[in-house]
Amino acid sequence: MNTKKEFRPFGMSDKISYMMGDLGCNLVLTLANSYLLIFYTKVMGVTGAIVGTIFMLARFVDAFTDMAVGRIVDTHTDKKGERFRPWIIYGSVPLVIASCLMYNYFLAGAGMGVKVAWLTITYLLFGSICYTAVNIPYGAMSNVISQDVGHRASLSTWRNVGSNIGNLLLGIAIPMLVYVKDAEGNSVASGSRFLMVSIVLGILAVVALVICWKGSVERLKISNKKDEKESNTKEVIVKCLKDRAILINFGFGIFIYAATQVFMTFNQYMFLDYFGNTSLSGISSIVMFAGIMLSAPFATKLSQKFGMKEVCVVGLALSTTAYVVMFVTRVNSPGLYFLGSFISFFGLGLVSMISYALGNACIDNHFLESGDHTEGTVYAMNSFVRKMSGAICTGIGGWGLSIIGYNELAAVQTEAVRQSLFNIAMALPTICFALAMVFMIFFPLNKKKIEENNKKLEALQNESQANEGNIKDEKL
Repeated sequence: MNTKKEFRPFGMSDKISYMMGDLGCNLVLTLANSYLLIFYTKVMGVTGAIVGTIFMLARFVDAFTDMAVGRIVDTHTDKKGERFRPWIIYGSVPLVIASCLMYNYFLAGAGMGVKVAWLTITYLLFGSICYTAVNIPYGAMSNVISQDVGHRASLSTWRNVGSNIGNLLLGIAIPMLVYVKDAEGNSVASGSRFLMVSIVLGILAVVALVICWKGSVERLKISNKKDEKESNTKEVIVKCLKDRAILINFGFGIFIYAATQVFMTFNQYMFLDYFGNTSLSGISSIVMFAGIMLSAPFATKLSQKFGMKEVCVVGLALSTTAYVVMFVTRVNSPGLYFLGSFISFFGLGLVSMISYALGNACIDNHFLESGDHTEGTVYAMNSFVRKMSGAICTGIGGWGLSIIGYNELAAVQTEAVRQSLFNIAMALPTICFALAMVFMIFFPLNKKKIEENNKKLEALQNESQANEGNIKDEKL
């Protein structure tokens, strides 16, 4: 690895560009994660159990596509020596096209087999191929934008800002755009509006990804020459799975992603069926965004003083407690639900603002212990397990809707269904937050260990630059 001095210094343009990448990805991903189940149950008339099963089975395909893309970006460069940026620009348009194809409401009157086949094909194309081809290189790119730990931490923070801006915009706007009133005044989902929203968001996503591609700089270069050790994908994956820090970080990420996924999915059902007011869903998104963003200044400062692991444990304890209180007291007013969500997402914000920096710390630690450059592979593995956890939770939720007797085509659910829906929406995040906290308690990279690794990396970087200087002097 070597550092090219001719690149412009790391600065605000790097942070904004990297933020735009996550914003672009999340404009299409959040629409799918939060509303595709709604679209297929309320517009297409497919049962929640079928949709949830497809979501979960699709993740097994990701076991191959995620790993394939991760290994390719770890072992191949383009003519300019770049491993990550080309994927972002070339994959942006196919990603958006695949996203729009999922909301083909024209098939609503087709046979169930046709609808299920279309859902399966387009969902695999979107999530397992196109999204993977863009998001994995994007996520792994932070390791080569800068080797400075502080810079990487700021990229993690700005990435979360981009993600939450996307979540906020969609959380406020989508409920106002995709629902219409029926003759009785009930909110019902509109298929044509879903399609139009997906097209508009797709255009915005392409713009954001182009900005990310244009403004990002791969400052740290790795030779395109591959030895046998680097090329053995199976060996690299096995070594990563034996790394305690990486493995525990996977477990932590699984349950954080699952908790967020459950909230994003069932928050819509809470306001559609439990509170009976979809207009409040936008307010809920503002509350969520406020909780996360207000924690941002504290997350960076606290992690620098006490350590990233230590801050994550406290944040997860706060989120778990908030959901336990809401579940036990069975909140029945939107105001109390907003309060509990704010506290929970304030705690989650402390975690999410530094979660990607934790992943980078794992990659650095693995490099120091094994000598392997595995940015793309580790990120691909992490992406796979997170998507699998989200799919399993969505599958459980979809099956749960069928088990509790949820009527996909009914404008109003029975009281028994409403209460059961509340149980699912509260219990699953509670369990996920608690398990994520347990994993983080056993995470081996505490503040002291990360500081030691940073000093070792700095020494290696200085040694590499000194060797480059000596080689240039000899040539002269």
